[in-house]
Amino acid sequence: MYIVKAICSIICIQAHRLGAENLAFHREMMSKFIRREIYEALGDDLGVFRVGLSMGADIWAAQVILKLRDTRFPHIQLHCYLPCETQANNWPEVWREPYFDVLAQADDVICLQNHYSKGCTHRRNQEMIAGAARLIALHDNVAEGGISQAVSYADLRGVETVVIKPLEGPDVPAHESGRLIELGTAQSRSQVSSTYSARFSGGRSAIKRAW
Repeated sequence: MYIVKAICSIICIQAHRLGAENLAFHREMMSKFIRREIYEALGDDLGVFRVGLSMGADIWAAQVILKLRDTRFPHIQLHCYLPCETQANNWPEVWREPYFDVLAQADDVICLQNHYSKGCTHRRNQEMIAGAARLIALHDNVAEGGISQAVSYADLRGVETVVIKPLEGPDVPAHESGRLIELGTAQSRSQVSSTYSARFSGGRSAIKRAW
């Protein structure tokens, strides 16, 4: 029997951070690397994934997890963390439909409060990271933004981090506790690569090798 040993958190970036001209390519590349990191986590016996479910890459990440759960790895779980019940009230329909579709299929939904208030998204991120074994974060290139705060909080909690740099924006600093994956606009699909620290180069299960 497969036993879930720990929890892997995923915090992503919102759609308004992505340039419209690169949105489709963002989705293709981010989904590809999210999938690869999920395989990496599964190879380390991390089978419960926490996702924040904001517009954009959060929803793409959740869709990748659901597809893997429903086709190849029925033991994995998707837990959605919402800062408030009204999160999607004013979203465009193009995002509301997949949002509620993901919620309907999630293994668990955790909602912090009924209505939005200042700081509720930051508290949501902390709830996701607390007790996690690994944080997979898609950086939004905002130096003092929510993703930077989340990665710093993970560092303080001793949580391993995988930071995925999107196609646009300034350099994202690497963290000692994890890896940095860069999706550069100058790189072709076949050239995009990741840099792994030595601490993550140990053996993996057949799940990772299948990737």
